[in-house]
Amino acid sequence: MKYALAFTGISRPAVNTTDHSTSGVSVLRRICLIFALALFPAVSAVGDILTTETIGGVEVEIRRAGNGIYPLVIFSHGMGDCPGGNDGIQSRLADAGYIVVAPKHDDCYSGSRTPDVAWTDPENWTDQTNRERRDDIHAVLDALPWSSYAQYVQDFGQIGCMGYSMGGYTCMGLAGAWGSWTRSEIRAVAALSPWHRPYLVQYRVGDMTNDQTLYQGGTLDIAITPELIQANGTYDQTSPAKYVQVFDGAGHFAWRDGLLGPTYHAQMAYYLISFFNAYLQDGPVVDLEATQSQVSTLNYEHVGC
Repeated sequence: MKYALAFTGISRPAVNTTDHSTSGVSVLRRICLIFALALFPAVSAVGDILTTETIGGVEVEIRRAGNGIYPLVIFSHGMGDCPGGNDGIQSRLADAGYIVVAPKHDDCYSGSRTPDVAWTDPENWTDQTNRERRDDIHAVLDALPWSSYAQYVQDFGQIGCMGYSMGGYTCMGLAGAWGSWTRSEIRAVAALSPWHRPYLVQYRVGDMTNDQTLYQGGTLDIAITPELIQANGTYDQTSPAKYVQVFDGAGHFAWRDGLLGPTYHAQMAYYLISFFNAYLQDGPVVDLEATQSQVSTLNYEHVGC
């Protein structure tokens, strides 16, 4: 049964995004600009236990509220960023009762915001495009059960993946959008302003095999959100259970810890915590139906209700 609550207050750019070959060019040019911009300086918001370790040969940041046993969420950062750029979101999740493990991908060290294939050429992205991100998370998931942090993990067979920007691309790939990337233990995916266009234009969104997916976007996130929520866009092509929230006035950097991002973090985290509570801890799905004050568009489709 489908439950949907939609609001028309979202502003959409006057661009025809249904033609993937030509009409999206102006939007794609903006993508190059957005991903080339210097990121806002991160402001630490860590109130939980933060440690840095090397697991499976990959340096990771691990956030947890204490010494309990928690559901595991893997976090993948944006292109050219590092996990610390999203301290606020991760810390809220950790403080709500999760262990969040965030690999540092190669572009964290290099600072490169240039992917293997141009942002403007999503039709030619393949499972080899920035595959080092896949390799990082595979290595961490393979080694984590044998590490000293295994004692804090509730279930290695039921894992969440949360990714911001290029990290959203990473999580979607791990959920099956790239078949060779698939990790079957990743069941719940939260993609925050995700770079989803390669999967959309190649009709790979439907290949995702995870059980639940949540997307977040913003009305000023012009390079990402319009195609995420348009008719037959990425949200529509995603199998339920699925959820999307669009935050009024939020741009692409709203999920980071810069000058403006934290304005939205409490309400963004409300949905993320509700999502992982529902699907990693058997909590209620009803919390995902609530429209917070900063949300202009809310859609959801539960399963088995």
